[in-house]
Amino acid sequence: MQSQAPFVYIITYGCKVNYYESEAVASQLDAMGIANQMVSDGAISRLPQAAAFVVNSCAVTSMAEKKSRYGVSKIKKYHPQAVLVGMGCAFGRKTPEMVALEIADKLQMGQSLSAPVTVQHRREKAFIKIQDGCQNFCTYCIIPHIRNRMECRPVADVVAEIKAQPAHVTSVVLCGINLCYYPDFAALCRAVDACGITWEISSLEPPMMTPALLATLKECKNFVPNFHICLQSGCDSVLHDMNRHYTTAQYAQIVANVRANFPRAVIGTDLIVGFPTETEDAFQTTLDFLQDIKLDKIHVFPYSPRAGTPAATMKPVPNATVTARINKIHFTLF
Repeated sequence: MQSQAPFVYIITYGCKVNYYESEAVASQLDAMGIANQMVSDGAISRLPQAAAFVVNSCAVTSMAEKKSRYGVSKIKKYHPQAVLVGMGCAFGRKTPEMVALEIADKLQMGQSLSAPVTVQHRREKAFIKIQDGCQNFCTYCIIPHIRNRMECRPVADVVAEIKAQPAHVTSVVLCGINLCYYPDFAALCRAVDACGITWEISSLEPPMMTPALLATLKECKNFVPNFHICLQSGCDSVLHDMNRHYTTAQYAQIVANVRANFPRAVIGTDLIVGFPTETEDAFQTTLDFLQDIKLDKIHVFPYSPRAGTPAATMKPVPNATVTARINKIHFTLF
C-alpha cells in the first residue's frame, strides 16, 4: 500500500464493459492531475483516507446490485468524509467523462478537458469497449432499460486506442453490451488483427456467429479462439419465453462450426437456471443438451427477477428447486 493515499479510489462491479469504463474514469482523472487507484471492495476497511470514491455498479442480477450497495455502505462506514460518486447500471447510466468532471468539481481541483482522453489501460489484458446499448429486451433482463442508447465506436477509433497502449498491455479483449449491433464486425476484426497484438472477443450472441464471421476470424493471425457464446437455456420453449432469437439446433450447429474451424477452440457460455417457465422437463432437456454439446466452460446463474421486466411478473420457481437444479448441473457436468 502507498504511504500516501491517492485522491480517488475506484471500485468496479460487473462486466468487462464496466471495467473498461472504470479505466476510462482513471484516464480522465490522470489527465486532470487527480491521483487515483483501482481497488476491490474487500480493501475498503484497510484503505487510507481519500478525497473520493467512485463506485462503478452492476444491476444485471439482484446479487450484483446488492454487492454494489454493500460497497457503498462500507465506504460510508469507513470513509465518512469522502465524496462518493456512483456510476454504472445500479445508479443509472453516467458516462466516464461526466463522472470524472463531477469528481473534479466536488474536489475543486483539476481542469475540464477540451478533448477526449485516450484510455490508458493498467492491465496486461485490456478490455476495449467497442459498443454500448441493447434493444433485444430479453424478458429477464433489465439492461436494455438502463443502457438503451445505442453506440458503436468507429473502427479507426478502436484501432487508435489499441495502438496507443503502453508496453505492458500484451493483449486486448473486444467487449460491448451486445456486439450483435456492431455494423461491420468482420471489418473491425480484420483491423484489430492488423494491429499485431493478440486479441479476443468477450461475449458473443448466437445470431452473429455466421459462417462468414468464422471465415474472417480464421484468417486473423493474432486472434485467440476463446469463444463465449451466450446460451441461457438448452430448451427451445424456455428460449422462446426468454425472447432469445435462436433454437438449440442452431446453437449446436454454431458450436460444430466453431470446432470445425478452430479445433483447439475453448467454448464457454452463460446459463440461467430457474427461469419462471423452466419446468422439470425443460430443465432436463437443458441438461441433456449440455451433455451432448460438451462445452468447455459454463457460467451458471440462478434466475434473478428484475423489477420492470416481463419475467418478473411470472410465477417464480421455488428457491430450493433452483438450488437443486444448479447442484445437479455441477454434479453432472463438472
